[in-house]
Amino acid sequence: MKILLVEDEAPIREVIKRGLEEDGVYTVDTAEDGRVGLDLACDKDYVLIILDLMLPGIDGWTICEQLRNRRVNTPILMLTARDTVRDRVRGLELGADDYLPKPFDFDELLARVRALIRRDKLSKGKVIRIGHLEMDTIAHRVLCDGKEVALTSREFSLLEALAVNEGRVMSRDAIQYRVWNNEDSLSNTVDVYIRMLRRKIDADRPVKLIHTVHGLGYMLKRPDEESS
Repeated sequence: MKILLVEDEAPIREVIKRGLEEDGVYTVDTAEDGRVGLDLACDKDYVLIILDLMLPGIDGWTICEQLRNRRVNTPILMLTARDTVRDRVRGLELGADDYLPKPFDFDELLARVRALIRRDKLSKGKVIRIGHLEMDTIAHRVLCDGKEVALTSREFSLLEALAVNEGRVMSRDAIQYRVWNNEDSLSNTVDVYIRMLRRKIDADRPVKLIHTVHGLGYMLKRPDEESS
């Protein structure tokens, strides 16, 4: 599996590249300039892009935005020394899939790499299974504990957005864009639909799948996995 690493700091770049390739599963292309990284990401197929924010040429936020505008849906893991809530929200809203502040432990980075690749494979499948939830994205059918659950079209779209991004926080703005396509709606529309969805998916179940991440948004998380 091929990964693209866009990082201008040589020591960090070499540690990540060596560590991933020693894992025996990945080969790593590297770029130390934002423009080169953007070109590689557009021209080649990767299972994951590891993207630093502060880069010469083009910064990581701009690269992420341009890739998503070009419909390049490769998972993106952002690396940065700037670990504020505002920075994380901005990255997620531009289409990043995860966010790891520097300095970091390599084992944590490797775990996030594996999780993002696994989630991407899951999202491309016809049937998504997470805890008590089973979702057929082609037949538009949802089961909870084996029993069919009736969802409106909008509720299904919201659940699908959360499910294909399992383990990743989605901001209200990101949900609004994905589910409502920037249509005019009330400011609390997302919150209202989340409440309705929780009543149908999580009600009367000891283990909840839909979680609120205060200050960031919402996420759907499998029961046996801590949020990243």
